Amino acid sequence: MKSHSTSFDNIAISNPKLYKAPKASQESRVFPYYAGYSSEFSSNILSTLKPTRNALVFDPWNGSGTTTTSAYSQGFDCIGFDLNPAMVLVAKARLLSPLERPSLISIAKSLIDQSQLSIGALTISDGEPLLKWFNTGSTVALRNLETRINNLLISNGTYIQLNNNKAMDQVSSLAAFFYVALFRTTRKLLLDFIPSNPTWVKQPKTKLNRKRPSQSTIYTVFLDEIRSLSLLYGLNDFKSREADSTVCLKIGNAENIALNNESVDAIISSPPYCTRIDYAVSTAIELAVIRCEQSDFDTLRRGLTGTSTVQRIAPTLESKWGSTCALFLERLYNHQSHASKGYYFKNHLQYFSSLSRSIEEISRILKHGSPCFLVVQDSHYKEVHNDVPTIVTEMASHSGLTIVRRDDFKASRSMVDVNLKSKKYLNTRNTTESVLCFQKN
Repeated sequence: MKSHSTSFDNIAISNPKLYKAPKASQESRVFPYYAGYSSEFSSNILSTLKPTRNALVFDPWNGSGTTTTSAYSQGFDCIGFDLNPAMVLVAKARLLSPLERPSLISIAKSLIDQSQLSIGALTISDGEPLLKWFNTGSTVALRNLETRINNLLISNGTYIQLNNNKAMDQVSSLAAFFYVALFRTTRKLLLDFIPSNPTWVKQPKTKLNRKRPSQSTIYTVFLDEIRSLSLLYGLNDFKSREADSTVCLKIGNAENIALNNESVDAIISSPPYCTRIDYAVSTAIELAVIRCEQSDFDTLRRGLTGTSTVQRIAPTLESKWGSTCALFLERLYNHQSHASKGYYFKNHLQYFSSLSRSIEEISRILKHGSPCFLVVQDSHYKEVHNDVPTIVTEMASHSGLTIVRRDDFKASRSMVDVNLKSKKYLNTRNTTESVLCFQKN
């Protein structure tokens, strides 16, 4: 790995924005996920950074797996962590080889045949998460199909709950592919409950408003999604790798990274933005598909960085967060708007506390002289600018990471703008997405 900060000037850093034409690109992706950056962004960094042989690339907020897919496609060892098990499945699915394409339709039809033969053997409990949106008959059909995927491709007959790393280690990219196809199927059947805000999912007002697609409709949509996904996998271009090249995808928390000190050669990632995007709610449908019960969903939601929930006891402002963060929090607390001193102040305290702990962990596991690339976006509280890139830079400095390069790009959209009440502040806002390049001291 290159060790001199001046070498960062030659690294190809493009605009990380994921979608230039969101509506046109929806079906060109394996899974619709708002957060993240383009594969070109991470691939360009890796190709010009040119990590040494056997270098380990890591993403502590791996999400849909863009970093790990890029690293894997270029033959580097890589690890990706994410707290959301549904997203770990998506990241695994993206690693499926194009060589598997000829078998996908045949496997899908076999899964449907098995589901039809065993449709009457499955009972649904009152706590079944899919009952939030579907009537009993549709829920049975979907759950039966999910059970067949689990039994055939993962557990060999005994269902395994995919909420821990022991279970997730048994999930191949092929099994994950069929789970993602079922994610897409379920989401397509629930389009009426997905509002203009792509990170939110509504629920029916009464049981009578629940969806009730027939068993045959569910199977038809599932096969359509398999066909659409199989076309995408023809676009993968995984280069040949050495026999010892590895990829590891885990359920993991960026605030407590389960890796050894100074074990990582490069980090490419994007921490959740400070815009109160509720990433648990945005994947509520997918979490329901993998049987995430309400109590587990609530725990996951509270544990995610940037969560819109607020704990009863808020963290305390710490000096290591930096002067920019302290000034912003002071202006937020003293703002005249409703709930500034209550909910919004506590919510931002939680965010910065989580971010600070994560940056400390990143510094701990990163080798000396190695690079870390973080994509961050600034935000606003009303008219008060939240300069997240500068805050991250100050936090990183306290943790032994030196900023060696910063590239700013104008962001054409922000999830804050979805809130109609924020429209009156838009004339004073210019949202910026920044690529921050750090080096371990």
